[in-house]
Amino acid sequence: MIWLIGICCICLGVCMPMYIHYKRAMHLVLASSYKVAGTLCAFSAALIASIRLDPRCWVCAAAILIYASADFVLEFNFMLGAGLFLAGHICILSFFLNLVPISMIHLVCMLVLSGFCLLVFWHLRKPIGRKMPLFLVYGLSLSAMCASALGCFTASSAAGILIACGGALFCISDLIILRKLYFPPNRINDWIVMLTYYSAVLLFGIACIYI
Repeated sequence: MIWLIGICCICLGVCMPMYIHYKRAMHLVLASSYKVAGTLCAFSAALIASIRLDPRCWVCAAAILIYASADFVLEFNFMLGAGLFLAGHICILSFFLNLVPISMIHLVCMLVLSGFCLLVFWHLRKPIGRKMPLFLVYGLSLSAMCASALGCFTASSAAGILIACGGALFCISDLIILRKLYFPPNRINDWIVMLTYYSAVLLFGIACIYI
C-alpha cells in the first residue's frame, strides 16, 4: 500500500536523520520530538489496523505508544526510559502470544537469547556494577519479547514473518545501545541503532495490517 511506503519514508528518511542531526547539535528536546514522531509512524499503522481490521491490534498499538513515550524520556533519564521500554515489551509480548501460543520454538529462543544476554552482562559486569539487577530484569524481558516475536514465524503468515524480523532487529538495536554505554562511541552506531529500532517497530505496526 502506498500509505505504508509513505510512513516508512517519513520515519526513515525524515525523522531518523533529523533526530540524529539535532541530537549531535545538543538540541535534545527537538531531537526527541523527531524520534517520537518516527515511532508514531509505526503506531499509526497499528492504530488503523485496530480500528478497521482486528481489535487485537489495540495491544500492539498501545505497546508502540509506550515505546514512543520511552523514546522521549530516554534522552533525559536513561533508567526511567528503560523502565518504559520494559513496560512496552510486556505489552507487546502479550500481543504476540495471543497470535501464536507458547510452543517449543518459543522456549528454545528464550533459552538462547537469555543465555546470550547473561553472557554479555557477565562480560560487562564491572562497568555495569550495582545496576546489574536492573539490567538482568530488562535483558530477560527483552529476551522474552524477542522469543515470542520469533515464535510468530511458525504461523507461516506474512504477519508472522514481519513480527519475527522485527523482534530480531529490536534485539540487535538494544545490543548496540549496550555497547555504546560501555565502549568508545562510534558515529555510525547512532545510525545503525535507529535504523534497526525504527525498522523493528515499523514491522510490528505493518504486521497488524496483515493479520
